[in-house]
Amino acid sequence: MKKNVIIVLLVSIIMLSGCSGRINNNSDNSNAQGNTFQITDLGICSNENTSLPVNARVPWDLIVVDGKIFVGTGDFDFNSGPTSIWTYDDATAKWTSSASVDQEAIARFVNLNGQTIALGTDPIGDPEYANCYALESGTWQTFSSVKALHVFDAEAHNGSIYYGLGCKNNASVIVKQDLTTGTYIDIQLYKNGVDVIAALEKTSNVKNKRVYDLFSVNGRLFCAFSCSYSTGKTTIEFFELKDDKFEFCQAFKNANLKMNKIVKNQVLFNSDATYKNSCYLSLGDLYKTENFIQFDKIDVPNNACVTDMYVEKGNGQETLYVLATVKDSEGFKNVIFTLVDDKLTELFSFNYSASALSFAKCDNVFYVGLGDAESENADNGRILKIEHCAE
Repeated sequence: MKKNVIIVLLVSIIMLSGCSGRINNNSDNSNAQGNTFQITDLGICSNENTSLPVNARVPWDLIVVDGKIFVGTGDFDFNSGPTSIWTYDDATAKWTSSASVDQEAIARFVNLNGQTIALGTDPIGDPEYANCYALESGTWQTFSSVKALHVFDAEAHNGSIYYGLGCKNNASVIVKQDLTTGTYIDIQLYKNGVDVIAALEKTSNVKNKRVYDLFSVNGRLFCAFSCSYSTGKTTIEFFELKDDKFEFCQAFKNANLKMNKIVKNQVLFNSDATYKNSCYLSLGDLYKTENFIQFDKIDVPNNACVTDMYVEKGNGQETLYVLATVKDSEGFKNVIFTLVDDKLTELFSFNYSASALSFAKCDNVFYVGLGDAESENADNGRILKIEHCAE
């Protein structure tokens, strides 16, 4: 009996950590039946530096550019830094730093007018300016320097770039960068004719004011504004850009966010996608909207928490992939779904001791970043390469 148990354990370890590990496809999609996937453990992206604080190794976002994978990590609690933007070297099978930046974390990668941009949060050298970095010929160059504690998102819109910020005091939570003049302009949020930030400044128990997300849908620009209070209450409100200011659309009623139960500090950002003229966004649960007034909830099997999304475009078609995780007896069940007619179909799943937080796709390969930001998990920062295997 003991010998059998040992064999089972060895097989399980190989499947999770070795390049020979395979996952059977559990999808009901007849187009994918019989497919299998192979997992390769690429190791911990922070160059196996497990001495870093737990949050500093969390892979907040992944992106693949010209066949190379880049990972944004960093610390949200201990004000450590600088942090690195990690990349994987296929020749040496090791992670290397593609840049060391004076930021506490790189929270997100975005595409702005064809450029790949890394967004910085909590600057180290100058605590008032959060730099963003552009990938140019394999190196990261300073792209912008925004007066803010955090830059959570950025969107190009009508010849300008808008930044969603985290701020202190009565500073603006959205800044517009005029690409012609290079100047930065504060953009106000208005609700019923009242300047929202100015009004909140008069409220003594406000803790944080943040725009975690900007959404570009059908030529219109929206934002998600989050306000947290010392009482523990958190509000989320959506606004639309009109006449160079954001006007209130709708408040999100469910302030008890599932996302906080899975991923600390992962509320909203990194978890939205524009797909077929609608915006899909996660607050743990998955929602669809076109106008940020009406929200339709998309059922996620097993009540899993959606942590990331990716839209693949090509040959005039779009495919939306959704990454989700749920705690179970073995740690976390991590699943990648595809969306068809607003229903999620499981593409494949795997169990791990850490939750899947972020992912990217290139050709037939998924890269998945694992992290559990609320525990000292030895697998924080681990990146898995998951390849489709032809039969």
